[in-house]
Order: sequence, then C-alpha cells, then structure tokens
Amino acid sequence: MIRLDVFTNMIGADGELVDHRAATCEVCGQELTMIDGGAEFIPIGMPVFSERYGAMIDFDTDGEEWARNLPRAYRTGAVTVIVAEVSETASSAASEREPARAYQTR
Repeated sequence: MIRLDVFTNMIGADGELVDHRAATCEVCGQELTMIDGGAEFIPIGMPVFSERYGAMIDFDTDGEEWARNLPRAYRTGAVTVIVAEVSETASSAASEREPARAYQTR
C-alpha cells in the first residue's frame, strides 16, 4: 500500500513560504482512498515515467507503481509529494506509521 501526502506552498503570516498539507490518500492495488484534503491534488489522469515499465504510465496501468513515481511529475517546487510504502495491515487512521521507504520531491 502506498500513502501519498501532497503539500503546497502558502505564504505564512510572517511572509515566509510554508508547506501546507493539501491532500492525503492511500493507494492499494488499483484502489485510491482519499484520507484528507482535496482530490484535485491527486491527478490520477497524469502520466508519470516508471523505470519498472520503461514508459509513461497512468493510474489505470498500475495504481501503486503510478503512486510511487508521482513525486517526479511535480518539478515546480510549488507542490511537494511525499510517498511512503506502508503495511497493508496498518489502519488508515493510524498516525504513527513507520514507512518502509519514502520518496519526496522538492
């Protein structure tokens, strides 16, 4: 199971850019479950490059592989995606998950 956390930049009260969590979802196989935030930040129609497939794929090709590679699709810095592989036995509501691997764009 893959957990996606999407952050956007916002201007804080002091004028500094701060990260704001815009969306959180989990992808298990071909099933995407929104946990929090706006679904518009999870672009399932956006193709991403997968080294495993050696080609551009979309969510319908392989949902989990697409989710693993989504951080590479955001290159502007205005959006940051953190991807973590989590145990399928972990509850979606559990906040103390230990990711096996995490990927981040910046």
